[in-house]
Amino acid sequence: MKRLFLATAAACAIAGAHAATGQAPLSPPATPGANGAPAAAGTGGASSFVFRDTPIAELFEMISRHERINIVLGKGVGGNVAVSLYDMTPRQAIYAIAEAGGFQVIARDNGYMIVNPAQAAAEGPAPAQMEVKALKVLYSEPQLVADILAKHVGRGGKVTVMPGRRMVVVEDTPEGMKRIVALLREIDSQPQQIMIEAKILEITLDDTETFGIDWSKILSADGTNRIGIGGLTNPTNPGLFFNYVNKNVEVYLNALSNKGRVRTLATPKLLTLENQEASTNIGDKLGYRLTTTINNVTSESIQFLETGVILRVVPTVDADGRITLRVRPEVSSGSVLGGIPSKKTTEVSTQLVAENGQSILIAGLIKASAGKRRNGVPLLGDLPAIGNLFANKEEINSSTETIVLITPRIVSTHPDEADARTIERIEQTGREIEKEMEAPQKLR
Repeated sequence: MKRLFLATAAACAIAGAHAATGQAPLSPPATPGANGAPAAAGTGGASSFVFRDTPIAELFEMISRHERINIVLGKGVGGNVAVSLYDMTPRQAIYAIAEAGGFQVIARDNGYMIVNPAQAAAEGPAPAQMEVKALKVLYSEPQLVADILAKHVGRGGKVTVMPGRRMVVVEDTPEGMKRIVALLREIDSQPQQIMIEAKILEITLDDTETFGIDWSKILSADGTNRIGIGGLTNPTNPGLFFNYVNKNVEVYLNALSNKGRVRTLATPKLLTLENQEASTNIGDKLGYRLTTTINNVTSESIQFLETGVILRVVPTVDADGRITLRVRPEVSSGSVLGGIPSKKTTEVSTQLVAENGQSILIAGLIKASAGKRRNGVPLLGDLPAIGNLFANKEEINSSTETIVLITPRIVSTHPDEADARTIERIEQTGREIEKEMEAPQKLR
């Protein structure tokens, strides 16, 4: 039989004795169960609740007394509400009334607690439902990992970082802890190691190569050209050139080397982790004094100007094993005159994608230089006043093109084990094949 709680303005006037509370007379307390014990909190039969502009504290008190449920009101819970609820259990009614007042319900083992949303976040789950674990951070920055995990812990959970031990201490529910451990395994996975083999060569150009070497003709001499951004360097459009290296390039460089036109500037080999910059500098560091004045306080420091053959590379490996490279080669020279540094440089900054072990050619870095050369008869050409009669001077203009050959290779840290990403791709392909095989059967 349904129990009806009615608290309207008219009912309050008729009830007389209950006019002060604004609620209708209550039914008798809930009947005990078959074994004489009260029913579980909030699991009573369906009831109907109708309230008009009634204080929310009185509504919860009425339900608590009638259903014998423990209901605790947090600080700041108040105000009037108007609700019409039909065929609802006491538990459903408690949640509905709290929501109507803009509050939240925290379920306890022996009842309910009604709090405002800010307090609900602070209260969190019961202490008995929380777990605490210390998790090791192996490859990433502990503070960065802690900031990410803190955004994914459950209500009442927290993350504490231990930078010196490279650990994070996580407090969360069992379900939340499983989610945090899985997330940490994803974001703190072992990075790939990449070996960067580079050759930085300087080629002396002749009179017919004023705008640089036409690498597109050399690469496509056998009718193959594997990349679509070549041909940027030609007699009418000088500029940079990017392409995969083939045998034609090796043959051409060997021919130039035999003529003495190729000079090797550097051949560095760098081993680095993905997303980490690897750099090498074969040259000089020129020091100069830097003076800084802030609020009438002057301080001096020594800065250094890096010059020479410099190579900076940042590799990244994608899911298919391709390597993305951010490359910045530089060939420069500099000087410091009167405490002011100056620098002449030939450099390029670019991004490219290569297969594992595939060599990349970066060309088109052209540098022109001018000078004077004096030739003369030994001893006589050095005599004062009349030495110029036995010697001559000539101006020398030369152009060089700097090229960079880069070969990235993934270095496996477990050579005897199958690559995890390869296994994942094979399993994914297997699942796709199974789906395709199941599709015709469903059509039948």
